[in-house]
Amino acid sequence: MKSYLYYLKYNDKYLNWHNPNYGSIEATNRPLIVNCASCVNTPEQHKNANVNGRLDYTLIYVIEGTLTSNTPSGNTIIEGGNVLIIPPKTPYEFDCSGEVIYFLTVHFTGSEVLSKLNEYGIALFPSINALSAKNHLQLRFKKLFEGFARNDRFRDNDLSCLLERILIETARSIESTTKGTILLNKSINYINEYFNKKIPITDLASMENMCMTTYNKHFKSIMGISPTKYIIDLRMNSAKELLEFTDLPITEVAITCGYDDLNFFSKTFKSVIGTTPSEYRRESRKYKLLDLDKNPIIV
Repeated sequence: MKSYLYYLKYNDKYLNWHNPNYGSIEATNRPLIVNCASCVNTPEQHKNANVNGRLDYTLIYVIEGTLTSNTPSGNTIIEGGNVLIIPPKTPYEFDCSGEVIYFLTVHFTGSEVLSKLNEYGIALFPSINALSAKNHLQLRFKKLFEGFARNDRFRDNDLSCLLERILIETARSIESTTKGTILLNKSINYINEYFNKKIPITDLASMENMCMTTYNKHFKSIMGISPTKYIIDLRMNSAKELLEFTDLPITEVAITCGYDDLNFFSKTFKSVIGTTPSEYRRESRKYKLLDLDKNPIIV
């Protein structure tokens, strides 16, 4: 049987969730704001997708099973004991089939989210945060879920405090698994957030207090590719989504992905993807790749 429990500030009950944007709100009136949360625990096939991305951040803590996602650098596997944080307006699709999947999710926004994540050393998707075996995240989520039931004037502030406890527990667990290793979370988070802007590699190296040569070396050892290739792959993945799921003119797609020169964008796209942007859009629309009406299990 399926088991999905969703928590919203305006609707605390079991729901069959068909809308991937329930509770999707971007706000800056407080440092941390919890929009909604959920618990998914099922032995059946589960798809978790949002082809356009939400307006808020999404934290997913996988307790049991695996989620598979296609990313610019290949398939990403999120296993039990992993946490990932998806930034706003980031398309995603996760699939789990043939095994039990059990994960907890919280969607959140606020004026200090990115600075908090950088302060705590929590990397953004497509990077995966591996946690130590001993952590108290399930307990923190239980407290968060209970917080939705307190329907009084303190609830929003209470949920914000409980969310920060989740972020701190995540950071503490990450730190205990990475002692002695070099992390580049600050610059990687920056790339994931601003990949469509001009990002000099020297600026990224400065964020991590490294020279460019050292930064490039450590980045490749962690991510498997150079920072330049990583940025290009993020841009191309974004371009593919826009070409596939929107009717934006290719000139606007190029600008949205960080390219002012259409010819350079088209040349880069063909070099990485193997076809021109026009050819990719035409071929992708020959098939209905994703029918949300036939995928009722969407978070």
